[in-house]
Amino acid sequence: MNKDNVLNVLEQSADKTQNFLAAWKRGVDFLGGHLFGPATTQEARDKDQLRPLRDQVEEVFARESGGEEQLLAAMVSFYDPAWGEELAARIDCYKSFCGLTFNLDHERVEVLCELLRNFEGWSEL
Repeated sequence: MNKDNVLNVLEQSADKTQNFLAAWKRGVDFLGGHLFGPATTQEARDKDQLRPLRDQVEEVFARESGGEEQLLAAMVSFYDPAWGEELAARIDCYKSFCGLTFNLDHERVEVLCELLRNFEGWSEL
């Protein structure tokens, strides 16, 4: 496997946890801190302090713009793949990673790429 693979599957970096958290915080800031918690992006030192809040996500999901709901579904899928899939099913787009990112601007796609590159899993729900 090529070491320059987009997902850097073989890369074992001590920075992965912090890189993921930094990208996660950028995504949270794009979407709104009210959808994640219990901490704010300024307070959080761990991704578990910025978990998607189910009630708030479900409440606002239908009201978000197309790009925002696509980003929200993609981010939720890191936390809970089944829930992310349920959210994606409600969006008028192709139900794939490319479909969820097609209408996003460069900054939001960059967040998702950093999340993919640095994802190490999420603790049990």
